[in-house]
Amino acid sequence: MSVIVLNSSTLKELSLKADELLIAHDHERLKALLESLLGVDYSFESLLDEAQFYYTLGNCSQELFSYHQLDWFSDELSKSVIFFRKALYIIRQIEFPTDNELILQSCIETNLGNNLSSQGRAFCCIPLWDNALATTKNAVSIISKANHGLFLASTTYDPSHKHYHYFTAYKLINLGLERLEQLHPEQRIAYSEDSNFMNFKAWFEDTYKLEDFDYFDSFEEEVETRKHGNYLKWCGDNKLFINDLNDVSESEIVYQDIMTLPSFSQQINTTLSMHEELVYHGNFDELKNDYCYARYLFFSAKDMPNDYEHFFNKTYPHVEDMSHSITNLKASHYKSAFRSLYSLFDKVAYFINRFFGLNDIEHDHKISFDSIFRELKGSKNWKPHSKLKNSQNCFIHALFYILKDIRDVKDSTSVSRWLDPDAKAFSEIRNAIEHRSLKIVDDFGYTLIQSDVAFKQSQLEMLNSEIEGFEIQLQELYGKISSAKKTQNDALKAELETKKQSVYKYLERAKSKIDEQLKLSSHSVLIKESEFESRLMTLMKLARSSIMYLSLAIHVEEKNKPDKGVLMIPKEVPLK
Repeated sequence: MSVIVLNSSTLKELSLKADELLIAHDHERLKALLESLLGVDYSFESLLDEAQFYYTLGNCSQELFSYHQLDWFSDELSKSVIFFRKALYIIRQIEFPTDNELILQSCIETNLGNNLSSQGRAFCCIPLWDNALATTKNAVSIISKANHGLFLASTTYDPSHKHYHYFTAYKLINLGLERLEQLHPEQRIAYSEDSNFMNFKAWFEDTYKLEDFDYFDSFEEEVETRKHGNYLKWCGDNKLFINDLNDVSESEIVYQDIMTLPSFSQQINTTLSMHEELVYHGNFDELKNDYCYARYLFFSAKDMPNDYEHFFNKTYPHVEDMSHSITNLKASHYKSAFRSLYSLFDKVAYFINRFFGLNDIEHDHKISFDSIFRELKGSKNWKPHSKLKNSQNCFIHALFYILKDIRDVKDSTSVSRWLDPDAKAFSEIRNAIEHRSLKIVDDFGYTLIQSDVAFKQSQLEMLNSEIEGFEIQLQELYGKISSAKKTQNDALKAELETKKQSVYKYLERAKSKIDEQLKLSSHSVLIKESEFESRLMTLMKLARSSIMYLSLAIHVEEKNKPDKGVLMIPKEVPLK
């Protein structure tokens, strides 16, 4: 395939053409433009140019494939996310970004956040807007986050949380008013006299006083020890509490995993025992407990020295296998945390299956995070579950898109690869931990291991070259042996047969070395410590979001149930 070079001037022309079609909403020509750009191998003069290219593709896809015009499970809805993630990955490789590069990065982050938000991923999008605001005070991300604050206020079932989301939106609207000059005329409509923003601003000022929210900043969490305090602060700073306010506030008041199951209706059934009536509440508590345990394991392990010794595994002599792997309590905590977090997704799927009655109990053994969104029987191709196909519940949709982040979905474009292109896939790490061998390797040790990669590759190429030569010799010998048979030259035939056996032996020996190299080099998955920590943190945030989306999905479903005029008797959920 020939490579097309895209320079800055060509990209500028392409961006202007795309912008013209985007402003005109000319979908027919926009689709033709996008299709002409795909399936071509490009090279770029700079990382900025490459990021700009994928940003343009993302904008085109975003316009063409709208969440509100396609089925929520449509593969096309992932295309813009992939392009924006590619663009973000590329531009983050620039070590010392200029102002122009930072501006482009904030635009990419804003649009990627908007796309995740449209998929119902109400918590996954906020860090992207926060980054855009932190680097350039991007006025468009202010609009997005303010709208999102109003959305969260309409979604949450905790009144005090609703008030704080209103407060967050109000502050952002005021910040946006200070940056009106940064917006295009069509974007300023958000702040026009009779807009939702300005009507909300007037309502908020009539309803609340700013000092009503002072207690959020003044609140101080009581802690038992310094380690306890450090743990809570680490969770809060990394947005790891199962608490929707942790995404929008840095106050110590968010240091709680406060989100639980919302109120939902149940029929009176005298065949149930008390714990059976509370089975969903208990199960949700269990999900939170497993998550909190994994979170604590990560916190406990992250500052342990790599040579830290513990009596748990001092009962046997340790083999020095020259892999520079960490085999102490730190590595064990990390692996246990990964196992617990990865298993949470299947547990969330099981909860959804039972709570929403998606499949008969006889199919329980088939339920997983992979299978919950599709039909379990029928077509070999991926089809949405009949009970979810027409779902308007955006938080069910959010869980589906988290699935696409951690595992490749059949018949769909791979999204998971572009979550972190340099890291090993979540599924590969999990498979190695559970079924094979995973070694977490000290970063410096990993560099040492990789130092002889070039030499080993050259040896491998030499072996392959020898194999090719032996196979050519064998083909020549087969021809000569055939001729000797025809001429009935038994002495020559015997000599050639002996030579053939010798060459064949060398061939098999070379092939066995290739096979052994493949077998032994793939036996263990080696992953850098820093990469594993990054992967574990990403998995933790996805697990946290999934638990919160599960809660909100149930709330949306209950809120949208038709009123059948049935008498509802409130029931308190007992607490330990």
